[in-house]
Amino acid sequence: MLFTCRPLAGHFEPLLLLAREAAAAGHAVAFATGEPYATRAKAAGFEAFVAGPDEGFRAEWAPRFPGFEDLVGNEQRHFFLTEIFANLELVPRAHDLESIVDSWSPHLLVHEVAELAAPLVGSARGIPYVDVSYGALIDSSLLHATGEAASPHWRARGLAPHPQAGLFRHLYVDTCPPSLQNPEIASLAPVQLLRPAAAHVPDVDPPDWLDRIDAAATVYLTMGTVWNRNLDIFRTVIEAVRDEDLALIITVGRQNDPAALGPQPHNVFVHQYIPQGVLLSRCDAIVTHGGAGTTLGALAFGVPLLVLPQGADQYANADRVVAAGAGRQLLKHELSAAAARDALLALLHDRSYRRAAERIKTEIRDMPDPLEAIRRIEGLWRHDKA
Repeated sequence: MLFTCRPLAGHFEPLLLLAREAAAAGHAVAFATGEPYATRAKAAGFEAFVAGPDEGFRAEWAPRFPGFEDLVGNEQRHFFLTEIFANLELVPRAHDLESIVDSWSPHLLVHEVAELAAPLVGSARGIPYVDVSYGALIDSSLLHATGEAASPHWRARGLAPHPQAGLFRHLYVDTCPPSLQNPEIASLAPVQLLRPAAAHVPDVDPPDWLDRIDAAATVYLTMGTVWNRNLDIFRTVIEAVRDEDLALIITVGRQNDPAALGPQPHNVFVHQYIPQGVLLSRCDAIVTHGGAGTTLGALAFGVPLLVLPQGADQYANADRVVAAGAGRQLLKHELSAAAARDALLALLHDRSYRRAAERIKTEIRDMPDPLEAIRRIEGLWRHDKA
């Protein structure tokens, strides 16, 4: 099985548990992705090939699209799916993936849904492939726009374009709990549910200072690994809780320096990175950008969210969290210290948010584990072989 993904944590992590389970079941497993995730796959014990742009590719294309960060909701998601995923990234990744497939000869491709080279190369080489979600199903209107954007690359290989860029032809592995899912999921078949990777607690000891926190409530703030460049967001939330009986734990990301936020009050703890799985069980609320991994991770522990969406799928995730009653959201123009304080205090004092988050926690707990998903994936290969 060849696993392939965009070179970002939120795209790599959903595949890692499946890859480990596949290897444990006796399959030969390799990864094809950009750096640094090809190296991280090797560090996790897998054979790995470099395929497509690396993590820093955004810095190359961003100057060509001024104003894309000002797009909101589906407008920005449309931009990423069509201009970036189905065009700029697909072209070099498909070129690399074709060479890897021809030399390594996988029986199956397993890709996350934003990585659109696997359906193209799999179709061209006659190899079945599995689509793995990292959140709710993408709206059909966006998927059809993605298929249209990818169509020239299908025609270039002598293939009839697929209306959804090749997705959902074989098996869709769905990591989204029902309360957050797009109702359009009912139109798909076949679908295999899978407990999201963010629900699994990492085998890492929590930092000692966590046990010394003495506050009425603990709040965790993260803006993920990509959308964390605006340090003013961190400053605003710090100001919001400065005088409250709250402990605020902040991770600013590996590319940021905690010292850049300056000295902090006694109830604010700023670090570069801590695995969220060791924090969430101790938290009463989380403030986040709304990436799928962070959102599902919080809800897997029954923690309500204040979502500050910045781009990509975060607006849709925020809307689904609010609709499920498990949190609140503040858009960019709505964020202030006063608004963040009011929203956080509501999450902490109105038990309905916690009850909704606990309900989704139960849904996530009841989703199948990676072994069941691998058995379903094995069936796809056996059926194709037959």
